[in-house]
Amino acid sequence: MNIIADYIPVSSVSPQYLLHDFWELEGDPRIGNHPFFRGGPWTTWSLIAFYIYFVKDLGPKLMKNVRPFGLRRLMLIYNLSMIWVNAWFFYQIVWIHNFGRDLRLYEFERPDSRDTSPQTMKIISLAYLFFLSKLVDLIETVFFVLRKKHNQISNLHVYHHSIVPVLAHLSIKVSPFGGPATLFPLLNTLVHIVMYTYYALSALGPSVQKYLWWKRYITQIQLIQFIIFSIYSIFFFVYQRGYPKIFPYLGLCQPPLFFYMFWSFYRQSYVRKSKSQ
Repeated sequence: MNIIADYIPVSSVSPQYLLHDFWELEGDPRIGNHPFFRGGPWTTWSLIAFYIYFVKDLGPKLMKNVRPFGLRRLMLIYNLSMIWVNAWFFYQIVWIHNFGRDLRLYEFERPDSRDTSPQTMKIISLAYLFFLSKLVDLIETVFFVLRKKHNQISNLHVYHHSIVPVLAHLSIKVSPFGGPATLFPLLNTLVHIVMYTYYALSALGPSVQKYLWWKRYITQIQLIQFIIFSIYSIFFFVYQRGYPKIFPYLGLCQPPLFFYMFWSFYRQSYVRKSKSQ
């Protein structure tokens, strides 16, 4: 475990440290040889930057004089695939942790990076695949661009899809298992099973869409998820040991921010509409 960063004076923190040295000092060597995790975060950050540029600017410009694509069959295949992927992740997380008995979410000390036992290495491989799945999630927004559903490319949508891979990359780079690296995938995959099920049914067309009255409950489930993360982040902030300082602070601020943004969306989309009817 490397705690050098905790002893570097603030005055000596330089861009070189933040953009390179931090990742070398705090990076877990067991994940360092995987694509996207060699050295600093530039590959991931560059991909996310291009994603934002494409969905907010380049994509709409390219589609300006082009008829929107239907993509119904492709979207159905994509959504069904993502249901399977998230269900597989959820099962693997539960199974590898002895169906919840070995989760140990209450242990807030940073895991020892020298542990290379078969079970630990399998968890790390699972964490890496989970990170890749967060990049695959970006395809959803590309579909919105190609279908000219610009109203669905909201700031909330783009921020959520952008920041999750960035935070997942940081989390896995520093500590690919234990604590937040276990709780987030566990709840996130469960929520995404429900979400992609809704999207798959919606892709079947108007004959099925009229029965999808339960869309609002997906947002409610997401809000509950953020409440759980917020409570957990408080305990993690107080009791964590050995993690770089940015870890507990990000964990403390992101869940409430997500809750606020999703609650604002929920209130505007459902609460105010119900009152106006």
